[in-house]
Amino acid sequence: MDGPRAATSADLDAVAIALGEAFTDDPLMAWAFPDAESRPRILRGMFGYLAEHLYLPEGEVVVDDRGGAALWQPPGARGEDSDTFWAQHGAAFVEALEGQIERTMVLGAAMAEHHPHEVHWYLPAIGVRPIAHGQGVGGALLAHTLASVDRDGVVAYLEATTPRSVVLYERHGLEVTTEFTVDDSPPIWPMVRPSR
Repeated sequence: MDGPRAATSADLDAVAIALGEAFTDDPLMAWAFPDAESRPRILRGMFGYLAEHLYLPEGEVVVDDRGGAALWQPPGARGEDSDTFWAQHGAAFVEALEGQIERTMVLGAAMAEHHPHEVHWYLPAIGVRPIAHGQGVGGALLAHTLASVDRDGVVAYLEATTPRSVVLYERHGLEVTTEFTVDDSPPIWPMVRPSR
């Protein structure tokens, strides 16, 4: 049956492929990984690694067999800013990114500064493969976990990286709180959905 569902370890390749393809042409990922030839491979490695070692064990990984995936960090999860995570996985993560870690780390630190102070669900990545665009996959992925966010009665938070994604997120009740850049990066729009 088509539609979003909780991913299992058997879905990790599909998650990595969906997110890797979805972010290949993303302006912020093009800034973080400027080499267009290696970027798709690095993104698949990065998202696959995070899904397997961080979000599947402690967060929520959602997959849609039509070609989409999302990584969520629920309240109380340690998150990728955890010293424990980096102590255990830092070297392998750098290897997954083929050593291109500098801009990613600067970006992560800047994003962390904009997170809400109240309890929240965080969406670090959601994406749909280009072949599945226009089928409502992105909206379905969002709605799937926003139902859990609503049950918890907390805030949902993400960073949008394109004007098109801002429009999608606004349709699901998220609101832009500010705009920022990192060094010479493209703009990033933090967005919050109030608790319901």
